[in-house]
Amino acid sequence: MKKVLGIFICAMVIFTMVGCSGSNDGKKDEVATTEVSVKDIMDSIKGQIVQDIKDAGFDEGQSDETILQSYMETNLVNAKTDDPMTQIFMERTDLDKDLLAEGLMFGAMFNTNSDEIIVLKAKNEKDTESLKAFLQKELDAQIQTWERYLPDQYEKVKNNVLKTKGNYVLYATYENVDAVEKIFDEKIK
Repeated sequence: MKKVLGIFICAMVIFTMVGCSGSNDGKKDEVATTEVSVKDIMDSIKGQIVQDIKDAGFDEGQSDETILQSYMETNLVNAKTDDPMTQIFMERTDLDKDLLAEGLMFGAMFNTNSDEIIVLKAKNEKDTESLKAFLQKELDAQIQTWERYLPDQYEKVKNNVLKTKGNYVLYATYENVDAVEKIFDEKIK
């Protein structure tokens, strides 16, 4: 029953939320001056996702963990090699884990939802553009997947935010991508 409820919640959020998203076209990347953990950034983003789900009317008193049960978080630095989602991601992007100080990926577990948020912290600021290029491969793959599959999800992917700030890189495909980008920008000042 919980799985069905999770799927229903995901589906309803997708179909009821209005496109408040934007792209990074023409935005100049800023320099970060604050050190913050990727976990702290991702926890704030997950809090926003929970709030968005509640705002869409799907709050039945569940815990945040229950609300997020249709999502999966993966540590990209210490990724488990037996996790198929991580294996596919690493193969598709050729991500060089040696460039990472920290890295988390948070995405929908079901193939009816294109939500995917990745926050990386490079060991060296000079490597952020390389990390961004790896994530561009992921975006290209997601465009190919969703443009033929579900039009509403394709719109989210087209409005993806991919940006750097100091040692950090954000990749965000989400209905309320502006809120995710705002959290990223506020955490890294």
